[in-house]
Amino acid sequence: MHAIIGVQRDNWNKLCHMTVNMTTIAAAMLAAMNSGVGSTSLSMSVAAFLLNGGAAGFMYLASKYQPSQLAEEQRTASRFHKLLARDIETTLLIDPRLRKDAHLYMEEVTGRLQALDVGFPLPLKPNGLEKFPKVVAPSVLGPIADLAETEIPANNTNGWTDAITKDLQRIADKLQASDIAKYVRAARNKETPNKRLAIAAPVFAVVAALLSLVGCWPGIQLAGVAAACSIIAVLVSSFSNGGQIGMIFELYRNCAGYYAEMEQDIQSTMRIPVCQREDGELYHQKIALQLGRRDQMPMFSSEEKTAGKLF
Repeated sequence: MHAIIGVQRDNWNKLCHMTVNMTTIAAAMLAAMNSGVGSTSLSMSVAAFLLNGGAAGFMYLASKYQPSQLAEEQRTASRFHKLLARDIETTLLIDPRLRKDAHLYMEEVTGRLQALDVGFPLPLKPNGLEKFPKVVAPSVLGPIADLAETEIPANNTNGWTDAITKDLQRIADKLQASDIAKYVRAARNKETPNKRLAIAAPVFAVVAALLSLVGCWPGIQLAGVAAACSIIAVLVSSFSNGGQIGMIFELYRNCAGYYAEMEQDIQSTMRIPVCQREDGELYHQKIALQLGRRDQMPMFSSEEKTAGKLF
């Protein structure tokens, strides 16, 4: 379902982008021709007004809902649902002695599924994600660990040694301090220009529409200015929606969410009784693969700036 909706919203983005471009360019051509004739044509002015007004409406909807971002949300949801399904299938193939306690694993899977449903809603309203949040945070891909609980030290059973525990804690600290912060900062840097462009495009289109209408009055020659505003509107809209800045913002936010979910998983695992955890060596190997690294001890040197190597 998420994959289907993702394709649909990607089609929305292409259709809206093409419609805005064709409508605004047609309005600019009418306004330019109107300014070149000896006397202003009422029919051309009204047509340019209607075209610019319609384009402004489409630009407003595109700026408000960010179709490219909507498509990326659903693509990400589809990927993480597939990842969850593969995780379940792989876990069932593992020797039961190496798995996490069945009851705890069931709670984990249920929590991840619920987090994906909340984090990537299908309907636009009433629970759609805010496109320009005041506080940029990683996307939520799994249950949040209760850090109030005390960590349970390793006791050299079930594959859990002091070395593995310390290395995993070091990985969690590096993810929190470096990887997550890096992608949240990148998402925040994309949000500010995207918001300004989302406001500017429909404003220029509205100004062009008003100038086209006012320019039909006798003695007032504003058709050329209206044509210029239409061109600026289509350029700003093309850069914002055609450049898919909203999608890039969502991509960075989801990269931060990927690492945040991994950090939360490590923290919650450290608070489970050792006998109920997944085998320590197997868990360390899984974390290494998810980070795009080799399964070695320690997993990375202190000079490296980030824990992850995937993105």
